[in-house]
Amino acid sequence: MKINKLLFFLLAVFSLNSCVEYVDNGTKPDGPEQPEEQKYTAEHSNAEEAKYVGDVFKFTAMLNSVDVTSTTKFKVNGTDIKGNTYTPHKTGSHSVVATMDNFTANFKFTVLEKEEEPEPTGNRIEYDGDWKPVTNTFWVLYVDANGDILDYAVPTQGGGTVACTKWILVSADISDPSKIQTASNSHWMEVFVPIDVTDPKKPLLVFPHDAPQIALDGGMVVFNGVANVYEATQNSYTFVSGTEAANFGEKGTADYTADTMLENSKTAKLFWNGQYTLLSTVQAPKGKTKLTKVKLNNTSIKGLQFAK
Repeated sequence: MKINKLLFFLLAVFSLNSCVEYVDNGTKPDGPEQPEEQKYTAEHSNAEEAKYVGDVFKFTAMLNSVDVTSTTKFKVNGTDIKGNTYTPHKTGSHSVVATMDNFTANFKFTVLEKEEEPEPTGNRIEYDGDWKPVTNTFWVLYVDANGDILDYAVPTQGGGTVACTKWILVSADISDPSKIQTASNSHWMEVFVPIDVTDPKKPLLVFPHDAPQIALDGGMVVFNGVANVYEATQNSYTFVSGTEAANFGEKGTADYTADTMLENSKTAKLFWNGQYTLLSTVQAPKGKTKLTKVKLNNTSIKGLQFAK
């Protein structure tokens, strides 16, 4: 009888131990889920756009994957700011503290000194705060189909007329003047230049830079693409000493600027200092022209002589 009781006791202990080992074998009892870890972060969110003094820096705060910027308060260098934007007035490292309820995040951003844009130089057109280079200049004189230089009677304010020649002064980013319509940037002006009739028997052809006055007949500025064509309403030239005449088909030197008022009430400026090519163009019907290279000794000038 005692043996049976002892055997029963041993079996009960063994069963209890087996149950405990099963429960402890990596199995957790059922219960409430563990709360998700709350991760609060803040950062400078427009770093590609905002780098320099005067730029608007934007800040963003996130709680896990939720944007909580609107309920976050930001301090920059220990001072509260309104909203989530800040415009720095000095360079260097700046510290930001972001807070929301019991959450806090810190970060830093660096402000750089914006380099000043270099002043434009060289042969160029300036327009509306921007500029584009031009590479060649052509001075073109109007002639008839026989190559004779044309003269024009230009009305004056006093009611009379002045005998003038007609020129095209054009600077552009093309090398072939016959392809001027393909230029992305060009300054094209048609002007009347008075003929020197001091001696009526020997009228002299005057170059634009030697004329006391030039009258605008029309023109246009093409800037940054052939679609951007601006008609000229006024134009004035300032020639610098050193500009010289040239023979037809040959090159001279010119140093001058032009201020052109456009139909949109904005101003375009031309800067040219270098060589130009003297050409002629046939005055054709309907305003069409054909640029030609004419040698001086083969050109009839209708009694006009080159001023010396």
